[in-house]
Amino acid sequence: MSYGAVLRFSATRVRGAQCNNASYICQWRSYFVHGERLCGDMSCEITTVDDLRTDPPTRKCSTSSTNSTNSTNSTSSTNSAGSMATSDGDVDVAAVAIPSSAVVVYVTDDAVATMSVVGCRGDRTRATVVSVDESSSDIHTDRDECSSDESCNGPDSPTGLKRVGSVYDFGLDEADSPPPCANHPFAAGPDADLTKVARKQLRMIREVDVAVCHLNHTNTIISKILSSKYLRRWENHQIRLQDDCITSNTPSGFLSKTIGYEAIKDLYPVKRWDSNFKYCLRVVVTNGSYLLQTTNQYLRDQILYSILWKKNVQETQTLLKSQSDPDDMLKELQNIVDFAKNIPLVDDEIFHMPTFIASTLMTRDQEKYCKQSWEKALIGTLRPLIEDCPPSAEMCSFLSHHCKDQSSLPIIKDSLVYTITRILKHNFDFARTLTARTLVQDYIKALYIQDRSGESIRYFLSRVHSASAVCPHNRVLPNMVSTCITAIYSASEELPANCSEAEFDCYYTNHLRCYIVVLQNISEYSDWLYGLAQLLRPLPFPALLLIRSIFMEDISSVILKIGLHEDCEIHKQVLAVRETKDGWFDLCSPIEAVFCGSSIVWTQLLKTLMACERCKKKKLLKNLKAKHLGTCVSEALKNNKIVMDVLCLMLEWMVVEDLHQRNQIVDTLKSTEFGRNVYDEFMSRQNQLLELQRKGGPQNLSLPARGTDLDLNSMFDCGPFGNLESVDLAFTNVTDTCANTLIKLPSLKVLNLWGTQFGDSGLLIISDHLTNLQVLNLCETKVTDRGIVSLISLINLKKLNLNSTKATVRSVDVLKKKLPGLHEVDVRYSFAW
Repeated sequence: MSYGAVLRFSATRVRGAQCNNASYICQWRSYFVHGERLCGDMSCEITTVDDLRTDPPTRKCSTSSTNSTNSTNSTSSTNSAGSMATSDGDVDVAAVAIPSSAVVVYVTDDAVATMSVVGCRGDRTRATVVSVDESSSDIHTDRDECSSDESCNGPDSPTGLKRVGSVYDFGLDEADSPPPCANHPFAAGPDADLTKVARKQLRMIREVDVAVCHLNHTNTIISKILSSKYLRRWENHQIRLQDDCITSNTPSGFLSKTIGYEAIKDLYPVKRWDSNFKYCLRVVVTNGSYLLQTTNQYLRDQILYSILWKKNVQETQTLLKSQSDPDDMLKELQNIVDFAKNIPLVDDEIFHMPTFIASTLMTRDQEKYCKQSWEKALIGTLRPLIEDCPPSAEMCSFLSHHCKDQSSLPIIKDSLVYTITRILKHNFDFARTLTARTLVQDYIKALYIQDRSGESIRYFLSRVHSASAVCPHNRVLPNMVSTCITAIYSASEELPANCSEAEFDCYYTNHLRCYIVVLQNISEYSDWLYGLAQLLRPLPFPALLLIRSIFMEDISSVILKIGLHEDCEIHKQVLAVRETKDGWFDLCSPIEAVFCGSSIVWTQLLKTLMACERCKKKKLLKNLKAKHLGTCVSEALKNNKIVMDVLCLMLEWMVVEDLHQRNQIVDTLKSTEFGRNVYDEFMSRQNQLLELQRKGGPQNLSLPARGTDLDLNSMFDCGPFGNLESVDLAFTNVTDTCANTLIKLPSLKVLNLWGTQFGDSGLLIISDHLTNLQVLNLCETKVTDRGIVSLISLINLKKLNLNSTKATVRSVDVLKKKLPGLHEVDVRYSFAW
């Protein structure tokens, strides 16, 4: 019997044959059998040769023949005529002995080729191709060593889906598929060039439409032929990835039964396919495999990693149910946490599931697992997820428990900074996330108990605010303030009904002061001060706290930061929202019981308000007369100069109309030496005003071009102007300061300020005093909406010129609604027109 036959096949077709000896041919992705007996001296039966998954020297073939030779590698092939040809692109093969005159069947996933060895002459053997069922391409996967439907047994093919560690870097090339995770059994191997940071993030899939094909996994040639490409049948299904299995919304055909994750033995994307079936995923199960075809690579990758995640979670939960050793459980939790950190999926479930598993574990057996040492180790295990995602309700409750345990706080203190910051940044409704709000409150309280100096809270707020001058997150401030106020209300409800002052002070120090310390530190940030002032303006605290001196002393530092600020929009927040309500300015009155005998805070607030041109108005003085006239009289008797100036201003602006009250104020001012000096100065100004307003003088007055505020004052010192009704200051250099002189003429009806340096501050002053004004020309001045809106107090105004100003539609509409007598408004060339 002659030997020496070596066959070489490509991946898709039979290239030729050359025989020196009878041999069996074993090829990668191929199965060969020898068929019926063709020669009388040889008996052989149909035998399947193992597919070659190992290196050529270790490959084995199963045969019933008694004659065999060592396998060899071939580097050449012949054409159909039998001539030798070199083909470097063909797939390398290993050769073993095959008997001459045998029938060789070559089977792949999509091609069947039959060859017959018809004879030998010398060292050459002729082989004839009997039939070829060939397609354009074969199925190729990322794992070229695993192309058959059998399980992988080679050294580079571990089994199972557990212990997925890091994620490969995958590109966007349609021809390539994303490889699985580094420790995944379907990875390219230890020598692959891996990148642990994924270039794209995938959304988790829960329902998706795919085309499904089922392939049988048996070792018979018939099943292989029936699974060939042209005999495959595809069905359209809408699959659903549930927690324990893959189901179809139309359970019929291939998916009439669910595919449990525990039954999945292998999972990988198909790398190359023909043009009609390009993006496929193979799911290998116990009794076969499923091909899932999608419309694009991105969708295929979503399904791949979603199944991997679901399967790993289910296996982790199964292992934890059977585990009894807490240390082993920590290892399993560490594995799923590492998997969650590295898998390229973007979904809340990825971060919440490990914490949910841990919470379930502790709930199942609290005596066994809720031990301090084990819980500390658990926090360290879950720390990467706690820092990078909003915690679940169960995790918030777990962390709140450890915030109350001061021995655990040093471990979770730094970790929770990121968690608390995330809660404050992204939460829009604490009513739906009560556990998150409770976690923030418990964390603040724990920081204060650990360090009563407030340094820990100060450091925490610096991390929340960020190092920039302006906090980049708009929700942080309102969420922080609302959390503190809610905690104060909740703690106040637990106070006894009739507790003594000592009991209240003790309870307040232990349970309430920590949140006031937070507010004190918030007031240190200039960008937060205006928002804080707005949130605290309605006095959002329980009434029982507002009458306690210890609370008012603590909160007064915050009120002073607000009330002494130079910005009017900030310091006016200490005033009441409405006249019938009280504000912080009213609560700080020295006559009130909480501030009895101490007028420092109230006086400082009053000084700031009276120094502000926008706040120094008749409305404020009327409010002082109504609510604090007794306080002002009492403080004037103590030589309080600020209060004495306020009393003189009340007399000068005719705020106090009652004769008895006016006499009371005069007597108070005259009762002290300092008060008498103040009153004498007031009377001197009053005499000058009476002389100015004495009847006589012109009705119309015009200031020369380039005139100044000083010139206008000098002009009014010349004599009486009681008959003056019109003042023309057009194209002069007067500024807002001239408003203090103009308000001495209450009968003024026409005022022309065309082309001057007059602005909003002056407009606020004249709108509060010149109530008889009928015509006002502000053409080419610097007024804006802030000053224009204040003109609503000029109830007799009929004509207004806002030509070439920064007036907007909004301010003009307000004036038209509030002043029905205003029939002419010139807004040509205005900023917003």
